[in-house]
Amino acid sequence: MTINPNHILPQTIVKGDIIRLKTTSGGHWNGESPQAMPESAAVNFAEMFKRTLNKVNDQLVNADALTQKMIEDPSKVKIHSVLIAAEKARMSLTYTKTIADLAVKTYKELTNLR
Repeated sequence: MTINPNHILPQTIVKGDIIRLKTTSGGHWNGESPQAMPESAAVNFAEMFKRTLNKVNDQLVNADALTQKMIEDPSKVKIHSVLIAAEKARMSLTYTKTIADLAVKTYKELTNLR
């Protein structure tokens, strides 16, 4: 079976890293030789994770700042904006904690495989 290159999305449409699969047979993928995974994929994941944690931190700082403004001068801040910011920060932090717990749990399960 041969793969028609017209069925593959052009690189102008695809966003992110293009990672080629490692093949075991020269007949796979039209006889192209397998390529190693680029190191940039791990760096991009780490950068994405860092940006996401920074966004969660920014939401927490924003909620705290709005709460402080409301305490100092209640007439300048609407209560619903404070509540919305606080709830967004709480949900983001809860979601981040859940992901971190699942990552630790998965790592422990992988290291305990026998």
